[in-house]
Amino acid sequence: MYIRQTVPWMILFIVFNLSILLLGILDTEIPILSVIYIFIINTVILSLFLMWDFFRGRNYRLELMNIERIDETDSLPAPATPYQKRLDAQLSVMKKFHNDMLESETKKTEENLDELTRWIHDMKMPMTTMKLKIDDLDEKERSGMEEEWLRLDAALNEMLYEKRLTNISNDLYIESVEIENVISNTIRKLRAICIEKGIGFDMDLHVTQIETDLKWFSFMVDQIIGNSVKYSGDSDITISSYLREGWPELEISDAGRGIRAEDIPRIFEAGFTSTSDHGDREATGMGMYLTKEVADAMDIVIDVKSRYGEGTTTILTFPKKNKFQEMKTM
Repeated sequence: MYIRQTVPWMILFIVFNLSILLLGILDTEIPILSVIYIFIINTVILSLFLMWDFFRGRNYRLELMNIERIDETDSLPAPATPYQKRLDAQLSVMKKFHNDMLESETKKTEENLDELTRWIHDMKMPMTTMKLKIDDLDEKERSGMEEEWLRLDAALNEMLYEKRLTNISNDLYIESVEIENVISNTIRKLRAICIEKGIGFDMDLHVTQIETDLKWFSFMVDQIIGNSVKYSGDSDITISSYLREGWPELEISDAGRGIRAEDIPRIFEAGFTSTSDHGDREATGMGMYLTKEVADAMDIVIDVKSRYGEGTTTILTFPKKNKFQEMKTM
């Protein structure tokens, strides 16, 4: 970078020095030895100047070439040359403009998020009223209506949690959570569909409490059990919890449709549904993506094992208690 920057000056010096040398050769009255001395002295002076100029601005140039974002300019050393000082001042102006634009866009995003959140909460009120009216219907009429209501409620929750996900680090509250209570609440929401399909639950909880965030953990359980119910027939869903080498694990297994082997690596991608059941109108491709994002934010390892046509097992491995204590103090 420095050499490219000084090439025009070096070319000018070479032309200037060669002109002096040529003048000494053409004019016989000028001693050629004096001209050669002048040529050598000029070259030495230029070389010393370039070395001094190179090393005095070297640190700034090296750091400047290593930064990748405008907000990293604060880490640059003090500029040494007039050019570097002018460049540093311009970078400061650009950074201020960048920060102003970022602040403006962040404010707009937060306003849009607040409006969307308010809209979702506003939708929850008529949803509650609809649920009360559905509960008053006879069993035959209620079953179909309740399934559609659950689908709509799940879509609204999915949208709400997707928008909250961007600020999840500020939304976590780690506490002791009863696993059975969370699972029971999820099953209660899906009761109508489970009765219609003849799905039962077999629970074996050796670990009854975990340290986690209740709201986000409940969302994860809703998504995982909801998928098991959605893609299962009349078979039971097995839910167990245990300690594996000191790590609390929650395992949810079904004997439903299962997932093809080539699809398993992609189930956590946003918008991915399935290569084998691509026409499934119930799938949005966002549930497991959001679940994985939440799991990563809470340092939970999520593992899915499945055989197509036989069923799916989802295992959540929670951090040990001391790890959660670290999260509490962050």
